[in-house]
Amino acid sequence: MSWRTRIVSTVATTALAVSGGVLAVPAASAAVRPGNPFAGARGYVDPDWSAAALATAALGGDLRPAMSTVARQPTAVWLDSIASINGTPGRRGLRDHLDGALAQQDPGGQPVVITLVLYNLPNRSCTRAPSGELKTSADYRTQFIDPIAAILAEPAYRWLRVAVVVEPDALANALFSHFECAQAAEIYQEAIPYALSRLHETPNVHAYLDVTQSNQLGWEESLQAAAAVVRQVAGRTPAGVASIDGFAVNVADYDPLDEPFLDIDMMRNGVTIRQTKWVDWNNHLEESTFVDAMHAALVAAGFPEQIGALLDTSRNGWGGSARPTAASTSTDINTFVEQSRVDRRPTRLTWCNQKGAGLGELPRATPQTHVHAYAWVKQPGVSDGNEAGDVRCDPNGEIPPTRGSNRPTNAMAGAPPRGEWFPAAFTELVRSAYPPVL
Repeated sequence: MSWRTRIVSTVATTALAVSGGVLAVPAASAAVRPGNPFAGARGYVDPDWSAAALATAALGGDLRPAMSTVARQPTAVWLDSIASINGTPGRRGLRDHLDGALAQQDPGGQPVVITLVLYNLPNRSCTRAPSGELKTSADYRTQFIDPIAAILAEPAYRWLRVAVVVEPDALANALFSHFECAQAAEIYQEAIPYALSRLHETPNVHAYLDVTQSNQLGWEESLQAAAAVVRQVAGRTPAGVASIDGFAVNVADYDPLDEPFLDIDMMRNGVTIRQTKWVDWNNHLEESTFVDAMHAALVAAGFPEQIGALLDTSRNGWGGSARPTAASTSTDINTFVEQSRVDRRPTRLTWCNQKGAGLGELPRATPQTHVHAYAWVKQPGVSDGNEAGDVRCDPNGEIPPTRGSNRPTNAMAGAPPRGEWFPAAFTELVRSAYPPVL
């Protein structure tokens, strides 16, 4: 059992206790919002992101055709500040994007689904800078969620399909709050149910609660603890489990869909790959098995079988010349894993503007069991940040020790601040895409 697994079991027990007793969760609601909003729909293409991609494509040389294809793909729109709701001189607001989605929708034809990301929870990035602009749950409710919910409920947008990813990273931060950010669990328990409740009021809005990815919650104890907290959060809403239409996985992260040359049950000389530095006793090497496990845990916790995942494939392709073409022949277990894995990060915990990363699967609906859609939730080419904002984005820095040793950040040099366009990263993602973009 890894150090992370042991910790999360303890934290989950604490997080489920309220005022000295275990919270009584209401019985699961029988009602469930029908259908997969991505099925039969066209995704919204953000004109501003597309324009940035096309401008980079104009300088892309032999990558220009692939970049042009990428620029036509749907991506999510991030609402990560109060200002992002109404827009700024250089950035469209929520209404502008919704109006744009209406303009892309053919009257009487194929519907459009627009994906939004709510990312402004107080102390949202307690392990990463910046930590956000809001200080209390009350601020979050009145200054952020209420204005967004009011706009989404306007009659003009009732024929749009809206998928909302709710607060990436927040669940993991809440589970590990006692050593990463002391107030994260409390804020999560107060703020997330309110967001889910307000979103659920509008019938064409579908909420996908973020559950991070296998590199955070892939251990069995961690996964079960996460499912328990998600169930508790649903119980704090009037609609119960029906307030959560799906779960979001791998948002803005790099975990591959599949490790084609590795299996979690593999052994070499009697040693399982779970014991390696790379795997660190995790039960999941890839997002496809993690999705299945999370789905099973949520259903066991009382969610309907229809609940499905929105899986971010914007940066998890790991193609290019460094991609292995066959399993290693080494009999040393660590060498075998290092030479066989397609994920080329120094450690699975590195996350900032990763060198060698590529685009993954293009956005599409119902690609596999329990997955509503592959989506580009993180807009390819948008910076994660730089060394001025977070040491983990310093190309010359190191991430905190993992199993006793520091690892380089693997971050690209020359990155702009978080949220700004990073042409070099976009170029790298297209060059190293897997499957290759044609």
